Amino acid sequence: MAVRGQKERSALRSAKRFVAEELDERLEAEPVVLDEVDPSEGTQPPEDWDTHAHQDDEDVWEGVETSAAPGKSSFEAAPAKGRSINGFSVGPAKRIGVKTYRVPGTNVSLSVRAIIAPLLIGFAKEFHQKVEKLRKGWCWGHANRNIRGSKRPSFHAAGIAIDLNAPKHPLGRANTFSVAQRKTINALCKKYGLRWGGNYRRRKDDMHFEVILPRAKAVALAKRIQKGGAR
Repeated sequence: MAVRGQKERSALRSAKRFVAEELDERLEAEPVVLDEVDPSEGTQPPEDWDTHAHQDDEDVWEGVETSAAPGKSSFEAAPAKGRSINGFSVGPAKRIGVKTYRVPGTNVSLSVRAIIAPLLIGFAKEFHQKVEKLRKGWCWGHANRNIRGSKRPSFHAAGIAIDLNAPKHPLGRANTFSVAQRKTINALCKKYGLRWGGNYRRRKDDMHFEVILPRAKAVALAKRIQKGGAR
């Protein structure tokens, strides 16, 4: 009887694992449906927001393609309308095609570049489901600003970066997530073609997530992930 009971318990545990794995697969298979909202619903970073000022953190810019004036080693001297990061131009929201979308299952809205929105909105959705709940007013996307004290724009200025639960994960503070959360974040970043500021080698930026793929690859991945289309 004891052996039989042990087998039944083992079978029940296996069934629960199967259901959990099936649920995870279903969640991951869901298309990213983009629900566009009025731009006023998006949150702008506060004026005293500690910009992602990685001017001296050269590891952040390794492998990143930036526009540059002829004979220049960086894009600081490029005309404002000619500056870009990995093929994505920087500038005001309307000019570069930024729109605001509600993150499914939340009351949080993020302003991001429309052409790659499935990557950032899809990531934010799964972050909310699997890492920690998003808080309204603590998350933002596009911000047309230069890095503080620099002529270099951040990834936010191109509409290809988001900050999630920023006050909880401030710039410069490492290990604000648990080991399990970090594992999930890295898996989601791989899925959506993002780079996480928590993996910067020098100054950590746990709140920050940016599209790191070149434009053509990022757009192609966004189309594959979206599937369900925008509404």
